[in-house]
Amino acid sequence: DIGLECAGFLNSLGFPATVLIRSVPLRGFDQQMASMVTNEMEMKGVKFHHKCIPVSVEKLETGQLKAKWLNTETQE
Repeated sequence: DIGLECAGFLNSLGFPATVLIRSVPLRGFDQQMASMVTNEMEMKGVKFHHKCIPVSVEKLETGQLKAKWLNTETQE
């Protein structure tokens, strides 16, 4: 899962990182290990949004990117 890898190295460089998880993190891996990895990342400051899918990315006048996502459980 490249999203977790990118979030990990960006976080280690001091950048804020947020990961959207559709269903299960690191689906193809042992889930006990996947839980340990995501818990460690959370302790280091990576944010996780569970049950979410990306909807759009908009470039603001400042050059920043604004991402919108949908929580598949709450539809918000």
